Amino acid sequence: MSNSEASQQQQGEPEMKGWLAKWTNYLKGYQKRWFVLSNGLLSYYRNQAEMAHTCRGTISLVSAVIHTEDSCNFVISNGGTQTFHLKASNEIERQKWVTALELAKARAVRMMESEEDEELDMPSQLDKCELLTVLRLLHVKLEDLSMCSELINKHGTALQRSLSELEQLDPGGGAAELATRVRAVNERATLFRITSTAMMNACSEYVQLAQSQGRKWVRMLQHEHEQCLRLQEMVEQLAKQHSSLERAAQEASGAHSDDEEFFDAPEHSSPGGEHHHFLASEPPHRPKHRRSASGLSSGPSDSDSELEPPPPPVSSPSAASGPTVDRSEGAPPPPPLPATGGGRQRRTRIPEKPSCSLSLWSIMKNCIGKELTKIPMPVNFNEPLSTLQRLTEDYEYSELLDQAAQCGEDAALQLVYVAAFAVSSYATTANRTGKPFNPLLGETYECDRRDDFGWRSISEQVSHHPPMLAQYCEGRGWRCWQEF
Repeated sequence: MSNSEASQQQQGEPEMKGWLAKWTNYLKGYQKRWFVLSNGLLSYYRNQAEMAHTCRGTISLVSAVIHTEDSCNFVISNGGTQTFHLKASNEIERQKWVTALELAKARAVRMMESEEDEELDMPSQLDKCELLTVLRLLHVKLEDLSMCSELINKHGTALQRSLSELEQLDPGGGAAELATRVRAVNERATLFRITSTAMMNACSEYVQLAQSQGRKWVRMLQHEHEQCLRLQEMVEQLAKQHSSLERAAQEASGAHSDDEEFFDAPEHSSPGGEHHHFLASEPPHRPKHRRSASGLSSGPSDSDSELEPPPPPVSSPSAASGPTVDRSEGAPPPPPLPATGGGRQRRTRIPEKPSCSLSLWSIMKNCIGKELTKIPMPVNFNEPLSTLQRLTEDYEYSELLDQAAQCGEDAALQLVYVAAFAVSSYATTANRTGKPFNPLLGETYECDRRDDFGWRSISEQVSHHPPMLAQYCEGRGWRCWQEF
């Protein structure tokens, strides 16, 4: 179905051309298209003849996410705005395309980062060169003025001495001596006049250069002052918005009824249940519908749940890390263990948020001279959680999956429970105004609740550009994994 050929461009970037099947719509399904990978762009045409005049679509690989579905199908998504569902003729052909796409994406990202660094360094280098040139010109003009001043002093002294000698000349002297003295006075007066003219010209040039550069520096100073004022207004507005959001969140949390608190609590929890820790954290504002096919800015989100028959409970993996996992290793019993004796004692709530004073002037001082897109926000605006922990909060109502796994042959009822679980993750987003901390690349978070809720999950930050997280969870008769 595909006759692809791979070669290397002169710059070293992989190029690939060939036939692939692209998903069009539900009526036509997959259609055969001619794809071309070049310069970090993947374009497709109906046939090879269209390459000269008509391009049917192009997707940039800089921010794209490449996801493999099975042995022949793979998906390329560009932040939710463009998505190509493609199918190769066989697994070898699919692997060739995926490898070429990954290499092209890595090279495009490196080129974009190097261009951004050059653009950031260029203005400062130009400003520095221009400033050095102006300073050099001013220094030359000052040297000319110093030389003219020395010459004026020298010729002025000589002229004054000649005039004194002429005044002291005896009136009865000879005419030849008088003519010689007058000629000397005229010569020294001419030298003094020439030196004075050069001095005035040098002063005029220096004043003109200083005035022109002074006006330019005044304009630059006014521009920087205006930028600082705008930045101050933005920071003040941001601080007011944050204060109003905090007050609204506190009022809303204080107005919660007992029924709402009941829904936030787990059904089978010990007096120190960790689910309270999930919901008592400072509420951040996060994007909605994290399991949608369009996904976040990093690409499409895939979420799959696999329901298994309830009788044999899932045993924990043998490769466990950390003392907490080792103590709870083994098959989880159906009922939760009582929190007595050697059981785990969990806190019922997290400490109150410390009241940190927000210094507007310190924020402005750290932001002066920076671009508006690179101004860091104070860490007090975040909640004390990472995105990996926030992702684990999706299993707050895991009992819905437990009930879905026990539905047996009733697929409709099972679908109802799974759908209810899919929307239950929004229960913690109503009054959260902060944002979680971004995990480091390779950072993991494991939550073991087999002793009370019968499930254990592990999450990891698997990509930094674009940011992607992966999660796997095992419960009583069900498994769930997702990535976004």
